[in-house]
Amino acid sequence: MLRDRAQTKKRLIEAVGQVITEDGFDQLGINRVSSRAGINKVLIYRYFGGLPGLIEAYFESSSPVKSAPLPDTEQLKDASLDEIFDACYQFLITDYRLARNNPEAGELLRANLLNAGNVNHPAAAEKENQLQQLVDDLSGIVNTGNGRAFAAIVLSGMSLLTLLSQQKRTIFGIDLSSEEGWSQIEVAAKNIYRGAYLVAKERLDDRGEEPA
Repeated sequence: MLRDRAQTKKRLIEAVGQVITEDGFDQLGINRVSSRAGINKVLIYRYFGGLPGLIEAYFESSSPVKSAPLPDTEQLKDASLDEIFDACYQFLITDYRLARNNPEAGELLRANLLNAGNVNHPAAAEKENQLQQLVDDLSGIVNTGNGRAFAAIVLSGMSLLTLLSQQKRTIFGIDLSSEEGWSQIEVAAKNIYRGAYLVAKERLDDRGEEPA
C-alpha cells in the first residue's frame, strides 16, 4: 500500500515536470496533471492537499533552477577592478548558458517574467536574494550606488533573451537559438561589462580611490 502511494506521488510529480516542459507553467492545472499521469485527481488532494502542494513537492524533488557558483566576494575584495568585472561577466555567461539549455528553467523564467500561474518557486526566490546580496556586496567593493539598477537591466535582458532563444526566435537578425547568435549576445554582454568597468575606473581615478 505504501509502495503504491509512493509510486502514485512519483507519477504525479513527474507529470508536473512534463506539463511544464511541454505546455508551460500557465497550463499547469489539476485536470491536466491528473490526465498526464493517468491518475484520479482526487489523489492530488489526498496526497498533496491540492495543486500548490503538488507544485511544492515537484520543486523539492527537482532542480529546474540551474545556477552557476556565485563569485566569492571575500576573494574579490583583494582583486583588481578588472578582475572584479571579469568575475561578474563570467558568472553571468555561465549562469545563462545553464538556463538556456534547460527547458524547465526556461519555463520558470517565462513564468517569473509574466507571473504565469502565480508561480512562486522558493529556489528562484532564494537565488534572487543571493544575487541581491552579491550585487550589494560588489557595489560596496567598487564604491557605486547603481549596482542594483545595473544588475536589474542586465539580468532582465538576459532572462528575456534566454526565453526567446528557447522559443527559437530571431531578433534584429540574430538567431538566438543558434550558437553563433548566442555568441554575439555574449560578446555584447562582455562589452557592456567592459564599459561599466571603464566608467567605474574613471570615477575611482578621479577620486584617487581604489576598490574597497
